Amino acid sequence: MGDLLPDIVDSVGMGGALGLVGTGLPRVVNFLIFVVALYYVLRKPASDFFRQRAHTIARDLEEAERARAAAAQDLAQARAQLARVDEDVAAIRERAQREAEAEYERLRQETEIEAEKIRALAEREIAMARRAAELELKAFLVERVLARARALLREQLTEEDHRRLIAQFIEDVAEVSR
Repeated sequence: MGDLLPDIVDSVGMGGALGLVGTGLPRVVNFLIFVVALYYVLRKPASDFFRQRAHTIARDLEEAERARAAAAQDLAQARAQLARVDEDVAAIRERAQREAEAEYERLRQETEIEAEKIRALAEREIAMARRAAELELKAFLVERVLARARALLREQLTEEDHRRLIAQFIEDVAEVSR
């Protein structure tokens, strides 16, 4: 194994004490020249790119901060509205209760008015029915009294009493006509 490492170094072509002898040193020098030239060529565009990128990142961070602040404000407003929801619900319930009580009172008053109208109408109908019944009863009683009087007159009135009554009637009519 000890012989293996020098064989690998010899096959790569980097022999010598520093490992840079032969074809290795010009490659390193060429690489360094390339890096320096690349630095001088790309220094200004890279600097502008990174400056622009830093500016864009800063602007994006500012926008993100404004968006975060707006979101925090929206969240605070939403929480405040949510806190007021219970108050709003209580106010709505209270208003609905007052409206229901007012409606109940209005309906109760309307019912009382209608009941009074019905009661007055019923009293008028009862009074009219009572008057009609009284008139009917009076007519019935008059008819019965007249029928009874006729029957009594027929039974008790004689022919002579009948003539005397007719004569008296004729005299009374004659006196009135004079």
